[in-house]
Amino acid sequence: MYRTESFDKLLSGKLQNPEFGREFLLSSMHGEDGLDLIDALKRVIACMGVKEYSAMSGIHRASVSRMLSSNETPRVATLNRYLLPFKLRVKIDVEDAA
Repeated sequence: MYRTESFDKLLSGKLQNPEFGREFLLSSMHGEDGLDLIDALKRVIACMGVKEYSAMSGIHRASVSRMLSSNETPRVATLNRYLLPFKLRVKIDVEDAA
């Protein structure tokens, strides 16, 4: 199914609202077919637009583009920088396996 250009513009505009972007990101990870965090973040940025995300986050456009095209797993500090506009951060817990 193809979306219209007007839908893409509408979604991009809505994602520039940090609360909407946060909920879109979190909901992308739910359910049986939910995305992992990195893929969900890439989806939000791609839907929003690199230029718009860069302006919102303060992260240089070239860095955003590199992250989108990379298959490497970003460091926690990098993920936290990218999640900051949505008022989210990564937390890693270590639990006893016994």
